[in-house]
Amino acid sequence: MHEKMNPELKGEVAKLGSVAVDETHLPLHKRGMDKVRNSFYALGQGFKVAVEVISIAVYKGLIEPYKDVIGVAGSGEGSDIAIVARATTTKEIFSEDPPRKLEVREIIAMPLKKKWWE
Repeated sequence: MHEKMNPELKGEVAKLGSVAVDETHLPLHKRGMDKVRNSFYALGQGFKVAVEVISIAVYKGLIEPYKDVIGVAGSGEGSDIAIVARATTTKEIFSEDPPRKLEVREIIAMPLKKKWWE
């Protein structure tokens, strides 16, 4: 489970008109998701996180499933990746029903340096 967010930071996010979600499970860290997670890491840690936040937002009812949304994430400080993807649940990432499965439709921005492990 992800830790609780700093209340002051959570308040700042709310003032900007966004919803801060904390104390949530990280869906790509569940048992059996190692290969998927590591494949996403090949595109950068931020890519994995962008997919994960979309899945969490669907799970929490913050966005409608099966619609195209923008996922933004980063490594360390700030955001460095933005993707357009079909919002879906973790269970349906590999659904046999094409309109329900994860589809990364566009990479809007992605850093050239992806060596997040250094």
